[in-house]
This record gives sequence, structure tokens and C-alpha cells, in this order.
Amino acid sequence: MKLTIIIEKSEGELWGRIENVPDYLPVTSGTTIEEIEQNLRELLADYIENEGNAYSEWRSIKVSDIQFDHVYDLSAFFEVFDDVKVAGIARRAGINPSLVRHYVAGSKYPSPQQAKRLESAIHELGDKLREVILA
Repeated sequence: MKLTIIIEKSEGELWGRIENVPDYLPVTSGTTIEEIEQNLRELLADYIENEGNAYSEWRSIKVSDIQFDHVYDLSAFFEVFDDVKVAGIARRAGINPSLVRHYVAGSKYPSPQQAKRLESAIHELGDKLREVILA
């Protein structure tokens, strides 16, 4: 089974939540993605043991078999991937770097179109990095 963790940054720590669990919204915080995943596994184990067996799809799930995808808000992305620079991604996306810094700080929020442009710029950078050959 694959679940999506939505990762956000608030007050100096990372928060993670999973929204597609029936009648349950597991939420936790941590300093790393690994810590958030471990905390969520523990919450899910408790849910499956005590409530999840009311749903046939959850009865046979082993928490250790659950895989996670990650969806980041901009603040959390630049916290987790701190070697990626805001200004570089902003330029690659064709967005004013100052505006993107406001997005990262949480004082302004990107439109869905702006968020998609930033996401595309990040993916483009990743593709370019995969092509690198060092001599």
C-alpha cells in the first residue's frame, strides 16, 4: 500500500499528515522526514489494531509494508532540501525571487499555476543534475 504524506513546516519543525485513511487523520511532527514516517507508522499501527479492521482493505495491511510518497509545501521543501537555493529555482521558473521568498516564509501563498511552475523548475533541475558526469 502506498500513502501520501503532506509535509509542512511550522514554527521550526516539520509536520506530516495523511489524509486518505478512512475516518482518521494521522498527524505528527518531527525534525526529519524519517522521524515523521516512523511516527506515522506507529499511529497507523495503532489505528489498524484498534479501528482499521472495520474496513476490509485495512485488515490485512502490515505497517512495515506501507510505502510513502511525499508532498511538500514550499517552506518544508526548502527546509528539507536546503542545498537547493530559492533564488535559483525562482529564476528557473521565471518568478521573481523575492516573491518566492515570501512564499517560503509563508507571508504570501502561490497560486496553483505559480506552484506548478516552481514544481516544474525543481523537476527540470533534477533532470539536469542526472545528466552530470564528473571528470
